[in-house]
Amino acid sequence: MSPKSELITGEGGLYEQLQTENILGIHVFSCRDLKPSQSLFNDGLPSLIFMPRKSDTVHLRDKGETVRFNSAWVCCGVIKNTCWKVPEGLEYILVLRFKPSSFYSLFNVSPSVFHSNPICNLEDIVSESWMQVFDKMYEKNTISDRISFLDKALSSAQANDCCPHILSEAIEYIEDKKGNTTVLNVLNQLGKRVNSKWLHRNFVKYIGISPKRYILLQRFIYTYGQYEKGKSEDLFEVALLSGYYDYNHFFKDFKRYIGIAPSQYTWE
Repeated sequence: MSPKSELITGEGGLYEQLQTENILGIHVFSCRDLKPSQSLFNDGLPSLIFMPRKSDTVHLRDKGETVRFNSAWVCCGVIKNTCWKVPEGLEYILVLRFKPSSFYSLFNVSPSVFHSNPICNLEDIVSESWMQVFDKMYEKNTISDRISFLDKALSSAQANDCCPHILSEAIEYIEDKKGNTTVLNVLNQLGKRVNSKWLHRNFVKYIGISPKRYILLQRFIYTYGQYEKGKSEDLFEVALLSGYYDYNHFFKDFKRYIGIAPSQYTWE
């Protein structure tokens, strides 16, 4: 989701990130201060997004076309040139981030589903039995009750998290470097245990995108987030410190993910 979103506080203070065998985290993000048209992208990992009410809908503008989504939708892979029209008065969104292999196993979904459509209505890709689970979640009145319900339901579900340990090492290394690395550096870090073909094949199989695309995505998201934290800094300087060789590389990534040039983007 957009790095502009902030965690909101609840009955017991700041909502803590929950982590189970299958889930990387459950987050609640405030939408009160978002622009009416908000850039949308994620970090490449499968995420479920729930709006506050089952009757809620949202409109996304993807490459010039407007698409309507229901209250529950899925983001996965690389999202480019997409913005969502934030409904007036939207209080928050509930976001669940998954370990990729667990997500695909839990919901019996192939990574290839997201190659051409990185954003889907949840009901279009999961079974009716899972939709019944999420319908029950919407019957809960408070955010904390919904989080507890989802945590229990997803923790008790059987998933085959078969992601190779060495692939997890590669992902952790890329995240530690905040995308300021290369595929060659990743291979050097892993040593002689893997080659470039193995790394590419298993990234596509378990993550859904190539290692190079994953690295570039992490670097851009980190750069964008760093500038958002301190807007007094020069954007180009932030890009250079984040690993971009020159402004042209950052310019191309910005247009790829946001859809417009940095100079045309409204920073608030």
